[in-house]
Amino acid sequence: MLNSLLSSPANIEEGALYRRPGTGAVTETAEVIEVASDKMGIPHVRFQLRVARGPDTRTEQRTLALDIFYARYKERVYSRN
Repeated sequence: MLNSLLSSPANIEEGALYRRPGTGAVTETAEVIEVASDKMGIPHVRFQLRVARGPDTRTEQRTLALDIFYARYKERVYSRN
């Protein structure tokens, strides 16, 4: 896997994977499902979150404002397919 840091929230793409390293053996990986604005025009990211802690993994769907998502998940993960 190749990684890069995002330079702007505008670079967040649907279908892309982003990672947030946690403390110790915890890693969060977010797969973007949708980027859309709410009724007030505020952009949000809906994503599938995978939290891995050693051998244990938890997956759930979440939504964050685009700016908050960008602040947390700046590392894009690219796979070699």
